[in-house]
Amino acid sequence: MSRKKKRTQPATPADIVARRQEKRELQARGLQVNIDPRSEEITGIWRPDCFQLLLKHKPMEAGAVTWLEEVIRTAAGENGQERRPDFIRATAEGAPGQTVTADMIAASEVLTVVQENMMAWELLLLFGLLKPDEALITRWRSVVVLCCPTATTPQRQGERVVAACERLLWVRENIGRLLRERQDRRKMAA
Repeated sequence: MSRKKKRTQPATPADIVARRQEKRELQARGLQVNIDPRSEEITGIWRPDCFQLLLKHKPMEAGAVTWLEEVIRTAAGENGQERRPDFIRATAEGAPGQTVTADMIAASEVLTVVQENMMAWELLLLFGLLKPDEALITRWRSVVVLCCPTATTPQRQGERVVAACERLLWVRENIGRLLRERQDRRKMAA
């Protein structure tokens, strides 16, 4: 049995004017807005960050930044099952801060390899921008100036972020080999 679609009432001119005004107000606050072209209803709102702006035509580099963020969260224990509220309530050993998983250890090893294969300013820049709200369009330039004092012009600041992301992409593409080399060095040192 098929269902009939609900018939929606067409938007009145007053509704359309109100929606357009709301869209303008949101955009004035620096937010990006998606709207339905027929009804002009707002379907999505988000805050753009410097990675969306600077890596618009570089999806591999943007993916590397997302990968680094996931690795950082996994190493901190934020992505594991033991952080789920139902798991914490159901087990005595699942409380935060008590369980260190193999995933957390592996992610921290990956972070160590990332740190060993990037320059200090690149690490400071990426880790600084990955802090909550630091990569927003309104704030990212101050983070770049703090990490790279010589990058004073807007073009140089953008170039620094892109260069750090390109280096991160290289590390991500070679992470397997870099991890093996690190393990071999540790075995030889022991």
